[in-house]
Amino acid sequence: MHKKNETFESAIKKLEEIISRLEDGDITLDKALEDFESGVKLMRVCDSYLQKADGKLKELLKGENGGYIEKTLGISMSSVFTGEDTRE
Repeated sequence: MHKKNETFESAIKKLEEIISRLEDGDITLDKALEDFESGVKLMRVCDSYLQKADGKLKELLKGENGGYIEKTLGISMSSVFTGEDTRE
């Protein structure tokens, strides 16, 4: 069971533990299915945090004219959200 107020970091850590157990393959089918179900729930928790962060970043980086201030920062918005380094 996942706590309603689970932090992103806690959810990621639990998800990594589940992935490790599933990769080891040394668990029963029932436990693997249970872990998989828990992993899906944890992914949803993480996705919720990432969606909120995405919205907040967009709001924080919005310029006065409604555009984004990517030129000032020297990065593109796509690199902020994809993690790619697109600087020239």
